Amino acid sequence: MDISSLKHKSDSIYSHPVSKDEIELRLLTKKDDDILKVELVYNDKYSFHEQVKTLVVSKICNDGVYDYYIVRIKLKDKRFAYVFKLTLLNNEIYYFSEAGVSKTYDITKGFYNFFQISFINDLDLVKVNKKLQNRIFYQIFVDRFYKDDTNNNQRININWGDLVNSNSIAGGTLRGIKEKLDYLLNLNIDALYLTPIFESLSNHKYDTIDYYKISTDFGDETDLLYLIKEVHEKGMIILLDGVFNHVSEHFFAFEDVKLNGTKSKYYNWFFIDGEKVESHHKNYETFASCKNLPKLNLNNKEVQDYILGVCIHYVKQYDIDGYRLDVSDEIPHAFWIRLKYELKKIKNDIILLGENWHNAHAYLNTPFEFDSIMNYAFTKEVLDFVAYQKNDALNFKNHVISNLFRYKSNVNYNLLNLLSSHDVYRFLNECKHDVDRYLIGYILLYTHIGIPCLYYGDEIGLDGGYDPYNRACFIWDKDKWDNKINTYIKKMIKIHKDEKLNELSYSISEDNGLLIINRSNNKKHIVLLVNLNNKDYKIDIDGQILLSNLYTDNILKNKGFVIYKIVEDK
Repeated sequence: MDISSLKHKSDSIYSHPVSKDEIELRLLTKKDDDILKVELVYNDKYSFHEQVKTLVVSKICNDGVYDYYIVRIKLKDKRFAYVFKLTLLNNEIYYFSEAGVSKTYDITKGFYNFFQISFINDLDLVKVNKKLQNRIFYQIFVDRFYKDDTNNNQRININWGDLVNSNSIAGGTLRGIKEKLDYLLNLNIDALYLTPIFESLSNHKYDTIDYYKISTDFGDETDLLYLIKEVHEKGMIILLDGVFNHVSEHFFAFEDVKLNGTKSKYYNWFFIDGEKVESHHKNYETFASCKNLPKLNLNNKEVQDYILGVCIHYVKQYDIDGYRLDVSDEIPHAFWIRLKYELKKIKNDIILLGENWHNAHAYLNTPFEFDSIMNYAFTKEVLDFVAYQKNDALNFKNHVISNLFRYKSNVNYNLLNLLSSHDVYRFLNECKHDVDRYLIGYILLYTHIGIPCLYYGDEIGLDGGYDPYNRACFIWDKDKWDNKINTYIKKMIKIHKDEKLNELSYSISEDNGLLIINRSNNKKHIVLLVNLNNKDYKIDIDGQILLSNLYTDNILKNKGFVIYKIVEDK
């Protein structure tokens, strides 16, 4: 047994409550190690030293590196103590506790070093977010979605549908979004995420000049009020983009610092190396290397107070449902904790969605910061498997499992999964316009654990490379839509909604090159088979086929998929 490969810790992704009376324990061992059996030796925390019980822990899956032994236990007492008993193939026995691995374990002295669930406190419990569940998100780049007939914005500098560039103003508005809500409802969309709408000189609005003013390019405060009112009347929710990491160089506080240097009362609102701002060689922190986007110092309580006031304003005055938080991993945890606390006093089910591209466990480990993140880890795995053809089904399975176990189990049901956005190439472009591969990517999205997000236009085959070309104008002429893509994505969304997939358990496996995903409960299984193995498979489906592509006469062709439903007999 490879002792160095054993992974487990109390109060962590390996040991946590999933409800007020149920816990999940995970033990990771080296894949295919010489372990015959894993048992849990356990009892209530204050009874452990007197008597223990034993439970076999099953090996659930592997990611090519580790085997995952997982068990869930219902508790009568919210305090729980345990160690692992490992029996090897040669019948040697070892115990694994906080003290490490040993050949014997003194139960009577276990209170020194057993693993524990110290107490299940409801306030600390990371829960599946009820407001997010079974939602289908739709991300809108506001300038490019729909230009309403009343828009006479003098800054519009292209015709709708022209090739865009970094400076294009196409004329999309908040009123335009409101006019197209029925289109979105017909798609089964019930959650919107808008890119920034605050006053700014750019088309993308990630360079905020005034947080308290709606960009005149998009409308005004009344347009926002009416949009949100109708969104809620239609049973939808809406998130605004909160760009609080940085501001425009024309933001009032930075303008004052440029003028007055260290004498400015806003000098410490930013990270400046010197007595004054020197734009020509950028002696201040910015977003990336963009000198026109100075970074706010949210370690400063005055800045925190200001941004907190902005966030409260839009919740109180406009009843928004939450924020997507730009560059969220570069802002102090202390601020996010404070923001969540203050906003929940106003709206208890407020949603904070972080733009964290990497492992965000530190932000999702408690309910005190983010409810969700944009799950770009999923995006990358689909790209490598479907678009770039770098990984086969086995590697895809392994990487997905590894990513799922970054987090406590409930967290995965809250993650926002996506294939395209304003920050990456459109997925159709990445697939080199291979529609069959494109559809596989989207069926993986709509069957994955978590909340699916559709980038505006992906449902009609809108194409685009990297910024700014991933931000093209939506095509409202249906004759120019890709009807196969549109038809399939509508059906995928409907399956996700009708079957309430995110209320089902999730498993992923591989069999002889075929990818298998199973969403199930004690009543049904929704099974997806994906073939990207450059050969055909003969598959007899014993269930109701919900949707397929390149599956005919029991043959699943390369680049094909089939999703079917099995109802359990009672």
